[in-house]
Amino acid sequence: MHKDSSVGLLKRLFRGDAVREHEPGVIVGARYMARNHQSSVWVVERISSVGASSYPLVSLSREGHPDLKKTVSLAVIEEGEDFRPAV
Repeated sequence: MHKDSSVGLLKRLFRGDAVREHEPGVIVGARYMARNHQSSVWVVERISSVGASSYPLVSLSREGHPDLKKTVSLAVIEEGEDFRPAV
C-alpha cells in the first residue's frame, strides 16, 4: 500500500466516518489488476466484516495462480491507487 493511501485511511478512521456499504462493483468474482504489475489480475474471493476494523476486508486470489492470496481493506480497492478493475 502506498503511503498516501495509508494516510488517507488513517485520516478517515480518526475522523470517525461511518462504516459504509461497499461499492456495488466490488463483489465476489470481480477482477482487479494491480497497478504496479499490469500482468497481475486478482479475483475477489470473499468480502468479510471484521469487528476490529471499520472497513470490510477483501480476500483476493491471483488469476491463474490460485495458491497466491492476499487480503486488503476494501478502502484500498475503492481508492483505486493500488488496484483498478480488469477489463
